[in-house]
Parts: sequence; C-alpha cells; structure tokens
Amino acid sequence: MKELKGIPGAPGIAQGPVVLYRKEAGGAAQRSLEEAAALCLGRVRALYDKTLRELGEEQAKIFSAYEMLLEDPMLLTPVQAAIDAGTPAAQAAVEETKKLSEILASKGGEYMRQRADDIRYIGEMLATAVSGEQTSYALPQGTTPFLLAAHELTPVDTMQFDASRLAGLVTEMGGATSHTVILAKSLGIPAVVGAKGIMEQVEEGAEGYLDGYTGEFVVSPDEKTRVAFEKRVEEDRLLQAQIGTVKDEMAHTLDGSRISVCINVGKPQDMKGAGEVQYDGVGLFRSEFLYSSETKKPTVEEQREAYRQVIDAAAPNMVIIRTLDIGGDKQIAYLNMPQEENPFLGNRGIRLCLQNREIFEEQLEAILTAAADKRVKIMLPMVTSLHEIEDTRAILEQVRARLKQAGTPYCEDAQLGIMIETPASAILAQQLAGHCDFFSIGTNDLVQYIMSADRGNAQVQKVYNPCHPAVLRMLAHVIEAGAQAGIEVSVCGDLAADLRFTKLLLGFGLKKFSVPLPMVGRIKYKIRNTDLKDARALAERVLAQEDEAVISDMLEEA
Repeated sequence: MKELKGIPGAPGIAQGPVVLYRKEAGGAAQRSLEEAAALCLGRVRALYDKTLRELGEEQAKIFSAYEMLLEDPMLLTPVQAAIDAGTPAAQAAVEETKKLSEILASKGGEYMRQRADDIRYIGEMLATAVSGEQTSYALPQGTTPFLLAAHELTPVDTMQFDASRLAGLVTEMGGATSHTVILAKSLGIPAVVGAKGIMEQVEEGAEGYLDGYTGEFVVSPDEKTRVAFEKRVEEDRLLQAQIGTVKDEMAHTLDGSRISVCINVGKPQDMKGAGEVQYDGVGLFRSEFLYSSETKKPTVEEQREAYRQVIDAAAPNMVIIRTLDIGGDKQIAYLNMPQEENPFLGNRGIRLCLQNREIFEEQLEAILTAAADKRVKIMLPMVTSLHEIEDTRAILEQVRARLKQAGTPYCEDAQLGIMIETPASAILAQQLAGHCDFFSIGTNDLVQYIMSADRGNAQVQKVYNPCHPAVLRMLAHVIEAGAQAGIEVSVCGDLAADLRFTKLLLGFGLKKFSVPLPMVGRIKYKIRNTDLKDARALAERVLAQEDEAVISDMLEEA
C-alpha cells in the first residue's frame, strides 16, 4: 500500500484503476513553428467549443486565452528567433516561453501566476507539436471509470478525456486555485494536487482511492484501508443523493435556527443556473470583470447594466456588491498603479479606489442607480483603518446628493459594509462594527495574512493553515463582535464552502454563508444535519486547543 498526501483540489471521493498520463518523445516528423502553432490553435479551438457546450462561457475562456497567446507575435517571435539561431525547435519553445513565464511569475500575485502557467503550458504544447512528442496512457477497457494521475495536467490535457469516465484527478504539481482544479470542480470530478512521487511510486492500473476533501491518495490499499475508503465512497454517494433533496429547501439547523446560504458570483453570466436552487441572495458580487480592459475604463452605463442584471436576477433577495478589488498584480493603464514588488501587500482594494476618486465615484453611482427600485449593499475590500470607511461614506453621500439634485432615481437605503480580510480589521472588529452596516469575512486573504503564507505558493501550503488557533480565534472574535453590535456577519471565502468548518462556524455563531453556486446544496445539507448545541460545544473545545493538527483531527471527526 502506498499513501501519498496532497492538497485538496475539488471535493468528492473517487476510486478506480490508476491511469498514468506521461509525455514522451514520439516518432512523428518535425514541424515548423508555424505549422505547430496552427496545429495547437486548431486543438485549442476544438476544446473551447467542447468546454463551452459542457461547462459554459466562464470555463471556456481558459481556452480563448490560449488562442490569443498562440496568435501573439510577442510569444512566437522570440521562439522563432531562437530556432533561427540554431536552438532545436522544441527546446526553443520551452526555453523562450519559460523566460516570459518567469518574468510574469516574479511580479507576484495569483493572477500573474496563472498567466505565467498559461504561457508555460503553451510552450509545452508548441514543443510537443514541433517535435512530434506523444502522450502515453492506457485506458481500462469498456466504460470503467478511472483515476487520471500525472506529474502535471493542463486544462488542455484534462478536457481531452471523456468526463463521464474520469472518476478523479491527481497530480504532483499544481495548486488549489489552478485552472485544472477549476475545471475539475465545474465537471464535478474530485481532485488532489501536489501529491509528490506519483509517477515513481504508482503502478499503471493499480487500484486507487482519492479524497478531494482531505487531499489523500491511496494506491493498492490493504484490506482495512480499502474497506474504510469503500465506506467513504458509499457515504459520499449517499450524500450526493441527499443533497439533491434539499437544494430547493431553506437552510436551518436541526433545532430550527434559520441560516442564510448565499452565492458568490463574478459576473452576470454566473447567475445562469441559480434559478435551479433555493438561495438567499448574492453574498459577494465581484466587480473586477468590468475592469478587465487594461486601457479603457468601463462607463457608468456599462457598470449599471451589469449590476442591474444580477440585482434583477436575485430579486427580491439582497445583492452585496464588492467595490473594485484590483491590486498591483494586474496593471491597468488608467489607474495609478506603478509596479510593486509585493502587490498583495501593496496599493489594492479600497486604498486604490480612494486614490482614484473619479473611478470610485462612477462605480458608486452605477451601483446606486442600478438598484433604484431594488435593494443593494456595498462592500469595501482590504480595509485596515476607520478613516477608509469614513472617507468612503463621505464620498457615497456626495454621490447621493448629486443624484438627488439631478432627479435621478437611486437606492436611498444602500448599506455600507466591509470585508474583514486583514488582521487590522479583524482585531478592530468591535470598534469598526459601530461604523459599518455589516461584515463579510474573506477567509482566503485573512488566513494568508495571519499566517504570513502566500495561499498560491505550494512551498508554504502547510503553513497556510485555516485550522491554526490564531485563525480560528480571530474568526470567533469577528463573529462575536458583529453579534454584539447587532450587525450581520457572513463568511464568503473558501472556508464558507469547506464542509469541515460548517459546524464550527455555526458554533461560533455564524448565521450567513456565501459560497460558489455548486456548493449550495452541500452546505445546506450539512447545516440541516447540525444541532447548534453540539456546534457550540465543538467551538468551545476547538478554541481551547493550541495545536492545529489536533484541531484538524477534531474537525475531521466532527
């Protein structure tokens, strides 16, 4: 039996024979760079069409980005120049794209890391195409579902397989926010990433089990482990069936306490499918997509239309719109954004908005007028100081006054709240609660800052630990501060959708979760099977602990 520990990627438990996915030299004739790029372009376009049909526009955009890169002279010209200078074509494709990839990765930030990965994937695709490199794998006969294991899987690798046979994915490389993990979640395929030693230690066709909740990957298990995993697989299968029975029901605990379950969206198209489940509003509407152009800012009218689409789709439920949260990891020409060595600790979120007042006022105007006959809440990201809230409230009042004077209909009772995602705002939660209408805890950044560990860096994944006592005591403190002030507190980060933490957060007193749409049913099912008395007892036990490993075990058991 071999046990490999990785990082939880996509939720679920899977079993099946292991298929090892390798890339190796083939016997095909060499191609020119132009021919290779054309071949890759055709393949990417086909995968775009397939992804669009099966998963929708958001996931298909991964491949449209690849298409742009394959047509970009800035990417291809240096490769051709290296080939002309005598470098073998495949080597040139890998080395020249690696240079560009490393430049982007060095700028820091999750966005730049993903762009760097995209460019590296394109370099590997080109190298494969020019050299005739082949992929090798042996699929089990018939329709047997299998676990696909690889050193690394790109979105191109993943989408070429029949999803109905992919029981699970496991890789040595990759992080929990990679494009491949995003695709796996959309496909409903359990995934584990960062499990070192797969290609050396695992035999082709061996019986395997993976747990996308815990990051476990077990091959050729002994009888005791096999029986335990079989039980987990059956429990997960039953869970999926039971989740379907509660998707149209409101969430409440076993003892009858009503809990709100909202959804996170990134653009109006994300509301597609929301009508198929019962949810309690939009707990986080990210507005960054409107600012995706690097040279042209969105007009008030463009913003208003996007906000109105989501507000109308969610009505009569509430929508919380987060104001622009872009940092120095994405350069935008019309914003005052000099390059920064550490953009995650730089000029981002509310700091950037207050320095670009005209753009900030336009966004606030668009939000208020989009909700003229509806309800909306405005949420500020990256708050660290009271003056940021007070300055925003003053600007908001000025925008309201202008709209009123002009006779323009607008939402007169829009509430103003903040993301609790910095240690400063969390520590000051009791004081800030008196100046806010609501809190929403962004656990992704909060954990990152408390633990001083980049959440996208595989080297410090063990340090980025939401089970750490400092993190959990801070969460409990913020939820309690909101309760004492009588304001709403929600959690909209990854912990809200992590079933290990549902009972604990309820025990802390949380009344509102905001999660990705596919997780609504799971979270509601977990809430509906939790007794608040037990949850509070768990919270007391956890807060008394000093060791994150002990806490992790307690949450797994619970």
